[in-house]
Amino acid sequence: MPAAPTHRSSPGPLTGSTLAAALFVVAWIAAVARLSAGTFGLEEALTILVVMGLVFPALALLLLKGVRPVPFAPASASPRELLATAVLFGGVAFYVGGGSGAIDALLPTPAGEFSRLALTTAKKLAVFVVLPYAVLRVGFGRTLAEFGLGRDAFRALWSRQGVAVVALALAFCAFQWFAGRGAAPLRSGEISGLALYVGLPLSFAWLAVEAGLVEEFFFRAVLQERLAAALGSPRAAVFVGALLFGLAHAPGYVLRGAGVVDGLGAAPGVLDAAAYAVAVPAVASFVFAVLWLRTRNLWVGVLVHGAVDAVPNTAEIVRAFGLG
Repeated sequence: MPAAPTHRSSPGPLTGSTLAAALFVVAWIAAVARLSAGTFGLEEALTILVVMGLVFPALALLLLKGVRPVPFAPASASPRELLATAVLFGGVAFYVGGGSGAIDALLPTPAGEFSRLALTTAKKLAVFVVLPYAVLRVGFGRTLAEFGLGRDAFRALWSRQGVAVVALALAFCAFQWFAGRGAAPLRSGEISGLALYVGLPLSFAWLAVEAGLVEEFFFRAVLQERLAAALGSPRAAVFVGALLFGLAHAPGYVLRGAGVVDGLGAAPGVLDAAAYAVAVPAVASFVFAVLWLRTRNLWVGVLVHGAVDAVPNTAEIVRAFGLG
């Protein structure tokens, strides 16, 4: 009798995800080591890692346990589509770094805070959503359903996916209210009464579009999906996508003074900007990567993202809309 064939274990997706996770850990340690020489300490970095990188993603997984993702067609790993995605990512990085200012130079100067806010949102929608969708639709036949925006995705909001959205939104709003720097005007009573009651829901609705739709469409439905195809592992795409999400913010810290808001100063060095991008935005993106992986429903990420940014931006929205 011939011997039973032996089965050799292949690397498979698990190995790819393990390597990607190790890459992220090494990058995070290097980033924190770089930042610890300045004002960004290890305690702050660990707090962000635990809360944004572990607790909230774990809560998302718990809320979505047993939930079936929306049916979808996996992205293609064809060289042409991956090349198009890489070019689109380069365009987004250019826009974040300084391209936004170059566009502004060609347009009339907005009159007033609301006009400035509306123009910023319109530019983001064009760069992060309209252009990538047009390229992938015309060049590769991709439909809205393949980006998690189809009818099935919308219907899924009225199931346990919607329950998860509400629970995560409330948890994020509570966290931002009590711990977020941007909520200081709300906690101090500077923004209160009618301005708060109207401004907070308005901030949620506005940020669900400006930040939620903009970032979730590109970084999850476009980039993370195609990374999963290229790497052969959806889990590996979570870690690699998180690094790319973070590093896409780094040019803005250096070239357009975005580091002022985050405590990096008006002109941080390239290495400091990259380190901060890995230690903060990259870690914060995990929960959204998990939501996309577990639901394949972009509406889920869009709504939760809006909730994350609503409280810190309420004061700005109140001023922009002249509510107080």
